[in-house]
Amino acid sequence: MKKIKILLALQLRALFAASRRRQGKTRSAGIKVLMALAFLYVGGVMMFLFGAMAYGLVSTLRGLGLGWMALAMGAFISAALSFILTVFSMQSQIFSAKDNDMLFAMPLTGLQIGASRMLSLLLLEYAYSALVMIPTVGVYGYLMRPSFAFYPLLVLLLLLLPLLPLSLAGAVGYLFALLTRKCRFKNLIISLLSGAAFLAYLYACFHLNDYMALLIAKGADLAEVFRRALPPFYHFAIALQEYSLGSVLAVAAWCLVPAALFLWLLSKGFFYLTGSGGSKVAYKRRPLKVNRPWVAVFRKEAARLGSLPMYLFNAAIGALFMVALSLVVAIRGQSVLEALFSVPQLAGFVPQALQAALCFCAAMICTTAPSISLEGNRLWILRSSPLRPQDVFLGKLALDLALLVPSVLISVALLAVSVPLSPWDLLALLALPLALGTLVALVGLYANLKLPRFDYTSDTAVIKQSASVMVASLGGMGLVIALALLYVLLGYRTIGYFPYCGLAFAALAAGCWLLWRRIQTEGVKCWEEF
Repeated sequence: MKKIKILLALQLRALFAASRRRQGKTRSAGIKVLMALAFLYVGGVMMFLFGAMAYGLVSTLRGLGLGWMALAMGAFISAALSFILTVFSMQSQIFSAKDNDMLFAMPLTGLQIGASRMLSLLLLEYAYSALVMIPTVGVYGYLMRPSFAFYPLLVLLLLLLPLLPLSLAGAVGYLFALLTRKCRFKNLIISLLSGAAFLAYLYACFHLNDYMALLIAKGADLAEVFRRALPPFYHFAIALQEYSLGSVLAVAAWCLVPAALFLWLLSKGFFYLTGSGGSKVAYKRRPLKVNRPWVAVFRKEAARLGSLPMYLFNAAIGALFMVALSLVVAIRGQSVLEALFSVPQLAGFVPQALQAALCFCAAMICTTAPSISLEGNRLWILRSSPLRPQDVFLGKLALDLALLVPSVLISVALLAVSVPLSPWDLLALLALPLALGTLVALVGLYANLKLPRFDYTSDTAVIKQSASVMVASLGGMGLVIALALLYVLLGYRTIGYFPYCGLAFAALAAGCWLLWRRIQTEGVKCWEEF
């Protein structure tokens, strides 16, 4: 047990470690405060949305005597969210961690290593669960007024509940690691499955209002469905509603037994799954091609993007959303758009709405923010190569543009043939997302040069949790919001849509030029000091 505690402490230290730009210099207090405020903002928005959903459910179902179903729904959504967010990182956190070889050389068992990593993921599960359950329970307590005994029992059940999605995510990760241990296209399969799972989750989120309406209309029938099909969440709600000891024991069994089985499975096959495996490809002699230096960096970055499913998923989700949105408008949105164009008050705002959507998706495309940190302990290879820092930066930026430019072109082409837009509308739809996406890529590259993180054991820590990624993502969203607010407050009533788009494009292009110049000067200095 002592070894597990030590390993868990090291895992948490690595998870929340402050990023370092150079030896002995840590992140400033201002950056830490900014990061904390950013996390609080994102968490507050999510909790507000879940709280609004819970308020609608509880206020409607309590009149039918089914108020407990709001707790069951909250527990189910919490478990689904935890499962989705955990199963994506299970491979890199458990089976493909960078410190596996070092730990294998120590007197540690597979159970000790696996349990410490599962416990660190369990703490993240508690955070995911809190985003859903705190507003749900708060609304339930405000409207239903349960007795004091409700709250100690709630704490016990909330400690047990995340064990179930964690065990299921671990089992899926274990099975997939077993099936793809010697698969040549393992990373591609992981990327496709991750994308499919996330799209399914988004589909369910987009149809949440339909599910809520069905729940309100057929609450009594769905209560029986909960009891039969989703017993852990049914007993979770009944235990809190009726203080039933049997339901408490049922929840404990549903959560503890899968966790124990997974730990036993992990202790038996951890070393086998994390040891040397994979397919071996025989080398074939081919003519060597000579490329420009930045093209060589671009190809290396593209290979890394394809080899890290979490990196590919995180960087390409904006491009996927952009094309999917345009495709939906082209296939199914024609009638809605025609109705909007027929209303005089709304006809002039359809191009603006499409512009905001494309810009928002473009701001989500950013491969540069973690690209420096992902070099890790291989940074010396680039540093010792006959490459100028500017060539390295240009190659990393080119990968981002390789995702941004085709997605914008395809989206605008789909909108051009499906929506009655003028040539000036199409030009604006083409120019602003490209300029905005390029600026976000440059912001991500500059932020990663200033705030790198090389002391990580899992790629997920860099791709999802590093300061530079947060700066790029929040900066992109901030730019979109700022441009929209400026248009509503100033541009709409003064200069009009097209002149405003021209000024916005000029400002974004000037920002790209100035930031690229800064990267070529101050960024080069940071690169040479790594």
